[in-house]
Amino acid sequence: MTKIATISVLFAVLMSACVSKKKFNQVENQRTALQEEISNLKSDRDECNDNYTNLQDEVMSYKQKIAQLQGDSEDKIELTESGQVVSENTKSNVRRVFSKMPVDQRSEAKTLEDSINMAVGYNIKSNLLVQMKDEDRVADEAIEVSVAEPVVRITLTDKVLFKSGSYWVDKKAYNLLARIAEVINSEPNMDIRVEGHADDLKLAESSYIVDNWDLSIRRAASVVRTLEDKFEVSGDRLIASGRSHYKPIADNSTEEGRAKNRRTTILLLPKIDRYMQILEK
Repeated sequence: MTKIATISVLFAVLMSACVSKKKFNQVENQRTALQEEISNLKSDRDECNDNYTNLQDEVMSYKQKIAQLQGDSEDKIELTESGQVVSENTKSNVRRVFSKMPVDQRSEAKTLEDSINMAVGYNIKSNLLVQMKDEDRVADEAIEVSVAEPVVRITLTDKVLFKSGSYWVDKKAYNLLARIAEVINSEPNMDIRVEGHADDLKLAESSYIVDNWDLSIRRAASVVRTLEDKFEVSGDRLIASGRSHYKPIADNSTEEGRAKNRRTTILLLPKIDRYMQILEK
């Protein structure tokens, strides 16, 4: 082999080695990048699992407060995690509670979850009625409770909270509000929104209250002040709002309907910012 041929062969071998090493380095870099991506994905997965666990803990905490609102009734219904099999004891309690409820109310339940929420709401309502003195206790329709876990909506007609024509909370409602405040104070991650509602009748021109906006807001604010001043609910957790006559639940053309529309709603609901903090972590 001539010297030129020998050099050509050596050059080819060296070039082949260089190309192979280049490919090797490329593959090695890709492998390293994939390992880092897998590591990051595992870290994200672990963080998501932690956040999911935290959310589950929050929801379970609210479920416990809902159970607390039911009191110590033998028909108390334990709320289970969504998707879990409901215990036979819970089903039995739901059936017993349903047997006490009006037929038209029972017919509104379309699913097992509806039935459980309605039964829980009935239990809470019964327990709240007990908080009122016998001589001040009002008819069943004056208090309504609905549950869409973990949110509890407590609706009180004005005769539960106020004397006729007044927006100051009547002392007869203190036991009722004290019970609600007890549950609120035991759950720091719960906000409370109080909504005032009115019928659509105009107020007398001589009234010191301007209109139904003014009345609904004053009554909501009065409930909020009572919860804060009398029962030590922190003011930064309370929201007062007035809806005037724009959210009726009954026909304003009848006295019965107007009486139902004159109401105050107390919503116990998870703190949205708390949920967002968990999700953003």
